Amino acid sequence: MTEHMTETSGPADLDRRLADALERIGHGMRSLTQRTAREHGLSPLQQQTVLALSRQPTVRREVSALAAEFDVTTPTMSDAVSALERKQLVTRSPGADGRRRLLTLTDSGEEVARRLTPWDGPLLDALAGLPVEHRAVTLDSLLHVIAELQRRHVVSVSRTCTTCRFFGAHAHADPAAPHHCHLLRTPLPLTDLRTDCPEHQPATA
Repeated sequence: MTEHMTETSGPADLDRRLADALERIGHGMRSLTQRTAREHGLSPLQQQTVLALSRQPTVRREVSALAAEFDVTTPTMSDAVSALERKQLVTRSPGADGRRRLLTLTDSGEEVARRLTPWDGPLLDALAGLPVEHRAVTLDSLLHVIAELQRRHVVSVSRTCTTCRFFGAHAHADPAAPHHCHLLRTPLPLTDLRTDCPEHQPATA
């Protein structure tokens, strides 16, 4: 047994097991998304769209921007938005140039978003079982992975702290607040790291 464990241990195997664990979580979340979307008469992409528009209503979103964010083609995203328009959950309005069509939830769309908000409750409950410091370190690690995947063009759009030009990594000795936000001019606790920041400005490559 000891020999077997030695053969399968080490950094490379750890990375493989971490990737496998993330993949399993991904499978579970996709299944949960499909189930909750179906319960509300939506496709998974339509559900993503409603939730995205609800989370940050002040962010001016267009079909092309959502297509990049969700890593789908613009025609596919346009079809999803058109279906939401038919369901009277989303409206489009001209942008500043009079051509781009900005997306906004209707009152009915906001109500659907409120009903959808706890869709990932099982995952949140599972995370709540971990100590806060463990969750904070996990968030920090995952956001650095996301930043690297974006640099490798695996993740198309990311508005996380770790992909922002204002982010200063490991600028402080405090393990609970090791990073720095140059926009806020303050140390950045791990518990305050953002996954979708409205003030985000992409870091230069």
